[in-house]
Amino acid sequence: MKLAKSLLTLSVLAMASSAVMACENANVEAYAHPTMFNSSAVETQASRGVYLVGDKMLAAANEAIQGKENVLIDAAPALRSEMAHALSQALGLKTPATNKYTYKDVAGHKLQSHIYKALAANVMIGYPDKKFRPDQKITKAEVFATLAQLLTNEPKNTVVGKLANKYEMKEIPAWATAPTVKVMEAGILDNLPDLQSVANDKYLTTEQLQKLVVTLSHSQYYNKDFLADCANTSTVRVKIKERVDARHINIGETVYAETVEAATVNGTEFAAGSKVIGEVVEVARPGIKNPGYVKVKFNTIKNGKVSADFPTVSRAAVKEAKTTNFVARILATPVSAIGRVGGTAARTISTEAMNISNDGERYADNWSNAIANTFSLQPMAGLRNVGKSFVTLGYFVADTAKLAVSGTFGVLYELGDEVRYVILPSSINDSALNPGDELSIIYKK
Repeated sequence: MKLAKSLLTLSVLAMASSAVMACENANVEAYAHPTMFNSSAVETQASRGVYLVGDKMLAAANEAIQGKENVLIDAAPALRSEMAHALSQALGLKTPATNKYTYKDVAGHKLQSHIYKALAANVMIGYPDKKFRPDQKITKAEVFATLAQLLTNEPKNTVVGKLANKYEMKEIPAWATAPTVKVMEAGILDNLPDLQSVANDKYLTTEQLQKLVVTLSHSQYYNKDFLADCANTSTVRVKIKERVDARHINIGETVYAETVEAATVNGTEFAAGSKVIGEVVEVARPGIKNPGYVKVKFNTIKNGKVSADFPTVSRAAVKEAKTTNFVARILATPVSAIGRVGGTAARTISTEAMNISNDGERYADNWSNAIANTFSLQPMAGLRNVGKSFVTLGYFVADTAKLAVSGTFGVLYELGDEVRYVILPSSINDSALNPGDELSIIYKK
């Protein structure tokens, strides 16, 4: 059990900039139910890229057609593997002597060697589910968070302003504000192609990403010693003071731990028993064949009136794992069961309401387009829209049937999961921290 919670089963962050930790939906709680189809209540309609939570939304795109500014086309957002490739080439990353990574989706990938170089250099890492997700789109916020750790300039502002003093920088979540400001003030964005799209869109194109990394490598602020500094690490052992688990914790909640040995952080000596304070920055709820995960960011270490910002965490491992005692489990389970079963039932009902509203609107849109095309002397286009209306109707019937089955199954699963927690608490320990758990945290000095 001591090492049951292996490296990255629980992602321990010190900064969002420590290597693109956040997934595309970072800071969004991902609920696993209805579970039968491994779908989320708020994702049912989004799977077709048209509607989300009852509202219309444009599919991901970042190029407007000139003269039709609100008609967008897909401009091939950069992928995580392409980020690794750009870093590897522009920074001259070295091939690791041994491959210590076991990400199951990297072996055999066309950019495998570059991914391993980025991993070995500690400029990128994988995800808690032991995947690197090389073909996942990487947001510009994640790109900026990664590049910020390679820059030496000290930001002068605390809010994201205008790019090149002209375009308001959008699509930057709160966790990425500081690294984004740092990258912007370094001036390495100013000569990228199409600055308006850089400011407006959630993603960079592959061309923009490559030029950005090359520009950074020639910047006066590029920290050439970063890769060497990665080896300059220290270790501190901390003991968790309260339960943090993917089943019940929420984003933004505070996490408390204390050191079990003396540690020097940012030049300050902290005795054993010093308080370490963090927060939950991302949660994925457990589900069928999905253990879930929780990401914790350690922010501050304190001892009396003396405090310091906790430095960048490279990795963490469990030295001693505890299990919640039986009495605590028995008393907590009924309350949790009521909430989780009720939540599953409510999400199932609300999702069906979204199905009705979204597919009803889409069905009417199909017929509206059919009429408009037919009387615009485009009968074939009108006929295609009539066909789409029947497809939409089919989707509605299928979605409703799937939702009924998965919602029922989700309720039963929640009840069974609560019973399992009482009898076999260790079964969910890989996505939880318990009071008394001891972590060995390796961080950059």
